[in-house]
Amino acid sequence: MKIRRYRKGEEQTLWSLLYKTVHKVNSKDYTQAQVEAWAPSQWNLPNWIKRLNKTNPFVAEKDNQIIGFAELESNGHIDCFYCAHDWQRKGVGSSLLQAIEHEAIQLGISHLFAEASLAARGFFEKKGFSVEVEQTVSLRGEQFTNYAVSKRISSYRDRNEL
Repeated sequence: MKIRRYRKGEEQTLWSLLYKTVHKVNSKDYTQAQVEAWAPSQWNLPNWIKRLNKTNPFVAEKDNQIIGFAELESNGHIDCFYCAHDWQRKGVGSSLLQAIEHEAIQLGISHLFAEASLAARGFFEKKGFSVEVEQTVSLRGEQFTNYAVSKRISSYRDRNEL
């Protein structure tokens, strides 16, 4: 498996991965209406392209197939953290998170945080994140339960001082 940055032209593939993951994995925990609000079948390609160009996500690739992606914002927020439904529990998320943590350390970010779905909560907890609060969020008229999770990471400087 290789972790690299997003490349222009992959927008449809990344959206398709997000869509399929939400509809196949998250549909176990959320209603059909919630899943459709989260990952609608009709989406705005120009906005998606603009977002990806801005966030420059990490992409997991195996045998020239994209199997996951994740975004790290400059404030330590992890967004759009998705592993293909047929690649769940095969190390994709761990590899993406390792790339994010490495990048965060390089940028001097010491605190990572995300909003974890019901399905993703356990993954983040196993990776050292603490659940700060269960929350209800609204998206396209639907209410969702998710979890604010966070983790402190140490910089190279912090590690060298130990």
